[in-house]
Amino acid sequence: MLVKLTEVYGNSGAASYLSNKKIYSLREIYINPKHVVMIREANAIRKLNEAGQISSELDKSHRFSKITVNRGSGNADFVVVGAPEHVGQTLNKNQKQLLRG
Repeated sequence: MLVKLTEVYGNSGAASYLSNKKIYSLREIYINPKHVVMIREANAIRKLNEAGQISSELDKSHRFSKITVNRGSGNADFVVVGAPEHVGQTLNKNQKQLLRG
């Protein structure tokens, strides 16, 4: 089952090339929780958001997480909106856990 998250991604379009600044946007992505290897805080993106460089849709106090996903031949990293503990709970929400006892 795929889980929907909001990704922060950088555009490398003509406007960013001319101004020498990266332009950040938001988009929805779907992640397979079974392939997530690691979740950690993305403090650099948080600082960019506090400076108003991400999106006017986001509150300045938002936290961000970097998710590492195993692709089989390597890993892919995604920065998503949400604190690591919140993202972890979202990814594990529908996972059945085996009770041991």
